[in-house]
Amino acid sequence: MVPAETASWYLAREGDAFVVPEDADAFVASGYALGPADCVRGLDTEPVTDLSFGELADERPFCLRSPDGRRIAVVRLVEAAPGGGSVTVVASRYGAGG
Repeated sequence: MVPAETASWYLAREGDAFVVPEDADAFVASGYALGPADCVRGLDTEPVTDLSFGELADERPFCLRSPDGRRIAVVRLVEAAPGGGSVTVVASRYGAGG
């Protein structure tokens, strides 16, 4: 994730889940190790639309691909305050070609 004011794509929160923008792709890893190549494979074969906080507990990583397909972010949910409060994530962003 990147600050909304500096990016053309980002995650929004709705209740106890992230909302994936319609023109972006997401993938949730089955394990806890996830790199850019894993993201591309997962995004191409197992895309998801549900990013509920329950599925992302214990910092389970997930990926997002930008609408233009040129950027990928690997994200881990660290903490989400209940009731629409703040969300803390750790994110790494990769451009086309690594």
